[in-house]
Amino acid sequence: MTIPGITDETNDPELLERVDKEAEDLLDELKEKVQVQSEELGPLRRKLTITVPEEVIEAHLKRNFDEIRTDAVVPGFRKGRAPIQLVQKRFGSDVRESLKTMILGQAFFAATGKQELEVLGDPLICIETDDGEKLMQVDEALQHITLPATGDFTFACEVEIKPSFELPELKGIRVKAPKVEVTDAMIDEFIERQCKIRGRYEPVLDGAAQPDDLLIAEIRLVVDGQEIKKESNVQLGVRGTRLDGISLENLGDVLKGVKVGQTVSIDCDIPADYERPDLRGKKGTFEFTIHEIKRLKPIEVADLVEQFGAESEQDLRDFIREDMAAEADRLTERAKREQVLQYLLDHTPMDLPEQLSARQTDQAVLRRVMELRQSGVPDGEIESRIDELRTSASEDVARDLKLQFIMEKVAEKLDVVVTDEEINSEIAHMARLYNQRFDRLRDTLHNQGLLDQLVDNIRETKCVRLLLEDAQFENVEAGSQDESADAQKDEDKKTEDKD
Repeated sequence: MTIPGITDETNDPELLERVDKEAEDLLDELKEKVQVQSEELGPLRRKLTITVPEEVIEAHLKRNFDEIRTDAVVPGFRKGRAPIQLVQKRFGSDVRESLKTMILGQAFFAATGKQELEVLGDPLICIETDDGEKLMQVDEALQHITLPATGDFTFACEVEIKPSFELPELKGIRVKAPKVEVTDAMIDEFIERQCKIRGRYEPVLDGAAQPDDLLIAEIRLVVDGQEIKKESNVQLGVRGTRLDGISLENLGDVLKGVKVGQTVSIDCDIPADYERPDLRGKKGTFEFTIHEIKRLKPIEVADLVEQFGAESEQDLRDFIREDMAAEADRLTERAKREQVLQYLLDHTPMDLPEQLSARQTDQAVLRRVMELRQSGVPDGEIESRIDELRTSASEDVARDLKLQFIMEKVAEKLDVVVTDEEINSEIAHMARLYNQRFDRLRDTLHNQGLLDQLVDNIRETKCVRLLLEDAQFENVEAGSQDESADAQKDEDKKTEDKD
């Protein structure tokens, strides 16, 4: 919170210390005085109605006005001598605007603490609009919220909570350690991926859309004959996906064969966690008007040979084989890592809802996206995998979400932290895979909200290494066990066989 009437920059240590102190005091006070009503909306979902007593608001308003009166310069009065009524009139609106942000946030923390809830992500605030109640992110919701002139301040929000569970024994996990060898298939796949990464999407001027093409379209969502949303220049693939939190598993069948200028539609079911509660459970229709079709054109292998500075394709293959052989230890470690993760999954009972919410799905998808990026998977292939996860691959999403919860608790138990040096090292590794500059890739990850997930993935890797230090190993010959074959697959593939 910035105190109005003070000309110092917001990074002034004294000002920041004062604001932090007020936030701490407010939280301590609210832990005792906030009132909370909790309503269960389903597994791992709650609606909280939170009330901040008038006395708390008034006390902190007075504190703010007293601070402003001390520091503010009001024309006609010496510093610190302006009447409090004049200060309130001059700065009242700004003070209330700043204080509401602090009260909303600290009241939420106090309420979830009082209810002993481990919350997944930020809350969605319930706001009354002309179209009825709507769920909004905090930043958007603050534009619609004002502190009452008198009386208590009450707001409602929906939250998703983490499941409660106990970790299994972490010492002595049985692990088979296969020796991994580089195969021709691995080299073929590496070359194919590099050709895609260095390729580009080109417009399809005359023709119909094919699977995995990119479309630029105008999208409309209609429910009960009313247009709910309309968005132009949306980019989507010719495959099933999730739009606006709504699963469209068969969208690929609808979009396949469309041409520029054509309009197609698909019916949908509004999910139970949709942002507008009044629409939940209803039937809707998405309409798509196609403006442009784009298709990936990978570079030729000959061009890849030239870009790598090789003399021939065989020379390139020999170089790749040698480079992969140098990373054989990493592939072996991955095979062992998968066995550790599978052990944790098999031995950690956890109840997850049958129908995962959009937020829960997105949380699991971010984990997989980061894994794919760390493996150098082309962007187009990543988008395809994401859409698959968000629609039909519910078991994979549940698996990834469960692992996310498990590894968070394992990291806490093992006291694992991630350093800036480790983050930068991993970004540099990915930059080489994608033939990009370090700073550009870091900006991309930041803009896509993936840096936090990168930290989680690095932390998970460190946790697995610590668990492997206490594991019981059994060596196997190369190619003699399923783990050996699994290790030769891409980082985004998951081991299906159990030991």
